[in-house]
Amino acid sequence: MGHGHYVSARLFFPYTMLLTRVTGNTITLALIGLALVQLPLYGVLIASASSPASRAITVGSLFAIHLVAALICFSGVLPNFS
Repeated sequence: MGHGHYVSARLFFPYTMLLTRVTGNTITLALIGLALVQLPLYGVLIASASSPASRAITVGSLFAIHLVAALICFSGVLPNFS
């Protein structure tokens, strides 16, 4: 455990991976918990949009923020965990 580049984790859970910088470059149980609630939270935010227009804005905003975080993860600021 702890060997590799964690490409999938960086792509799908970028906030958790970026927070490893705060925890001494380790993936803690708290960060695993955060990863487990990330996608359901996206669902709650999208479902709470009241109109199709606000839903589209919510989806677009979540996508843009997630994309930026994922790009930062691949920019070299994280170790390879190897």
